[in-house]
Amino acid sequence: MTLPRRTVLACAVALMACARNPVPARAQQDAPGAVIPPGFGTLRQSDLQLTLSTDQLEVRFLPLDPRVFNLLAPDAYQSLSALLEGRRAQIDSVARSVGVSQPGIALVSFFGLQANANYDAEVLTMVVRNRLIRPIGIVPYSPGFMEQRLEVRQQRTAFYLFEEEIPVFEPFSIQYYAASSEDWGRRLPVIDRERQRVSLRAAKASAEAQQKP
Repeated sequence: MTLPRRTVLACAVALMACARNPVPARAQQDAPGAVIPPGFGTLRQSDLQLTLSTDQLEVRFLPLDPRVFNLLAPDAYQSLSALLEGRRAQIDSVARSVGVSQPGIALVSFFGLQANANYDAEVLTMVVRNRLIRPIGIVPYSPGFMEQRLEVRQQRTAFYLFEEEIPVFEPFSIQYYAASSEDWGRRLPVIDRERQRVSLRAAKASAEAQQKP
């Protein structure tokens, strides 16, 4: 079918206008699920970390999804990024072995509250919309992580891999035996406000950089 000449001209004009006026960086960053650039955040690690406790130990779960991970203050972001990149090859290898190209990643720590505290690394799960999600792989960071034993105030850490991204924009919980933490939902307003502030800072820095000769 041949379009009328007037329609063709209108489409061409519209395309030229889009080329001259691309979507602003701020709008791209504010899009649902967009990744905010790092280096402009102010959040602390504790702002994103879920914690649950048993009689013997404490479990700490920190999502390393860039949509929220990038909201950390620069020092915290750089420190954790270095940990992640140090195990990147192993993480990618484990993910590929189970056919996952972009796994959800969390930094999980077990902290001893009693002497000779035992833990089961594979029992920790996420619960999303009443669905239990088990890790597809565990990449130890601390030596001896798979010994699964702790002394008082001893901490052992590993990267947990999931077959899908961690749902950081909706409530989810973590579960370890009978203990659970459903605190993520209460953190969402803080995360949303910080995303807005970081988006403004990043847009301002970009505009200032463009104005420099």
